[in-house]
This record gives sequence, structure tokens and C-alpha cells, in this order.
Amino acid sequence: MIVFIRLLALWVGVLPAVLSAQEPSTPFWKLVPTGSTASFRGLHALDRQRAWACGSQGTVVRTLDGGETWTRHAIDGLEQTELRSIHAWSTTEIVVATAGTPCRIYRSEDAGASWAIVFEDVDPKAFLDGLRFWNDDHGFVFGDPVGNQLAAWISRDRGRTWRASSDAPFRMRDGEAGFAASNSSLLVYGDRSVWIALGGAEGIAHVLMSGDAGKTWRRSPVAPIASGKSAGIFSLARSPDGKAIAVGGDYLKPDWADGNIAILDPGSATWRMPRERPPRGYRSSVVHLPTPFREHSGTTDRRREVRSLRWIAVGPSGSEGSSDGEDWYPLSDEPFHALSVALDGSVWASGGSGRIAIGGFN
Repeated sequence: MIVFIRLLALWVGVLPAVLSAQEPSTPFWKLVPTGSTASFRGLHALDRQRAWACGSQGTVVRTLDGGETWTRHAIDGLEQTELRSIHAWSTTEIVVATAGTPCRIYRSEDAGASWAIVFEDVDPKAFLDGLRFWNDDHGFVFGDPVGNQLAAWISRDRGRTWRASSDAPFRMRDGEAGFAASNSSLLVYGDRSVWIALGGAEGIAHVLMSGDAGKTWRRSPVAPIASGKSAGIFSLARSPDGKAIAVGGDYLKPDWADGNIAILDPGSATWRMPRERPPRGYRSSVVHLPTPFREHSGTTDRRREVRSLRWIAVGPSGSEGSSDGEDWYPLSDEPFHALSVALDGSVWASGGSGRIAIGGFN
């Protein structure tokens, strides 16, 4: 933010031209009709043609044709329940987790024709925030602390059973918890590494880090991002070379761009601000693209590469892209909650009012 203000003072005479040059020359998101009014915060794309999403009113939907058509796969009794976490192995095998009461994980092996309850916490304070899998068999789920102790479980059988990740629960700060805004406050990588993004407690935000699948934890303070009742880190992403980005802010201040992003360089123990422009406001999801999108401009017979897109962040005031995580430029003003990158490199976004989109410069 400080860098942006200084640039504004220096470039006041040419700023409109500079910003115009940074805006995408072609639309990035292609909205697809879902026929739903649900708010989709859980999203798992298998490839550019096949994806699952879950959201409010117990809604679970699936597409097999790139979003042209969607089918709904209801879970009986969850008409008033939020589903915010999701993982899919295929077009038939899937798990979804509730956010709130009842606190459950459901699993289907027949494309949602039937659902089995594979996890349940009957404590009235139980609330699941994120669910991820390292590989086909091993998964991790965490929730709001109960009695100021981290609630976390692991699965070793494709989500069919779950057990506590540690015999020595980790103690949290008063008010500290994760945010279930996009199923991306939880990051898993490698074979056993897991990070949990936190907020809620007064002060600065923290990331919990474990290298042994949640048996033990260490704190990593994230000074650029403030923590509070409605503020903190909402999403984490990491590149294969070890660069990590945390995004968030205050969801009650969606246009506030101060303290909404932090970067952890490979081998570093300290989070820092980006060197140039941050995203334009509170952001609920960030992803790294293993295969970059490349935007071009000019005529079809003489195309000029403009930029290579490696990172995307989304929130209620729009989305931004970056080639290096340091300078973020607008992709769209369309509001989204969540992002998912498929194995083929395609990227999907989901949001409120049934909104789902596929990304890519066309």
C-alpha cells in the first residue's frame, strides 16, 4: 500500500495510461450457467470439462461438459446447511463437509445418488473449516477450536474413516480460529506437510505449520496481515519452489486493500508485504498455477505476449492476477469466493448467486 501511494504521487500525470496498460485486454473469466442460486464456497475441478461444487442450502452440483449443464446431488436433511469443503477423486467418488451444525463429513461413491456419514462431531461448538488430501488415500480436516484446543483429524483410507491427528492437542489463542470462506485456509503439500491459516484473535495473524501430518505444530507469525474478529488469513497457496502467499483481510471491509496479502520466500522464516501493488481488497482465495496462462494482444497474424499469469486471488470486489506475486493487476470485477486448479492446469472460480466460471484468456 505504501509503495502504491508513492507511485501515485510520482505518476499523477500519467497514472490513467499506466493502469489502462495493466488491465487485461481480453476477459479472463467465462461464466457458466448453473441454474442455482446457492453460494458456492466449496469447489473441486477435475479438469476443464468436469468439476464439483458445494454451497448453501446443502447444494452439491456436478458438470461433465465444461459447465454447459449441471446436475444437483442432494443430501437429505441438509436443506438449511452450509457445505463449504469438498474433495473429489472422480465424477462419482466425493466427500463434502458441513460448516456448522450438524458437524459432519459425507461421502458418496455413486455420484451423489447415496451419501454415507463418515465423520460426526456432536459438540455444539464444532465447526469444520477446511478439508484437503495429500494424495488419493491421505487427507486432513480441521475445525474451530473447542476449549481453545485445535480440532484436527486425518484419514488414511480415502476419507472413509477419520481420527484425531495428535494425542497432544495444540492450544490456540483466545478467539483464534480458521475461516471457512473457500476451503483454502488449509494447505497440504508433500507427503505430510500441512499449514493452517488463522485469524479471529486480536493482533497479527498466524499460520500453523506441521511437517508430521498434524502431530506437532509450530507458529509462523504473519506480520503484514492483521487478525481480529472478522479479519485474518483466509487462504494459502504455495509454488513448487517453496514460495508461499497468504491472502485475507477483513471480510467486513471488502474494499480495504491494506494488510490483505503476505509473501513467504523459499527458505525464509519471515512473511513480508509484496514489493508492488497488492490485490484491491479483502481476498478469500488464492492459487498458484503450475502452467501459466499467457495473455496476448495484437492481430491474429502478429501476436505479442503481454504477461504470464502464475497467481490468482479472488474476493467479493473482484479478482487479480500476478506473474510473480509481487505486483497484482485486475482480471475482473466479478465477485467470487473460491478457486480450484485442476490437474490439467485449468482454473475455476465460484461465488454467490450460483456463480461459477472457467478462467483463461481467449
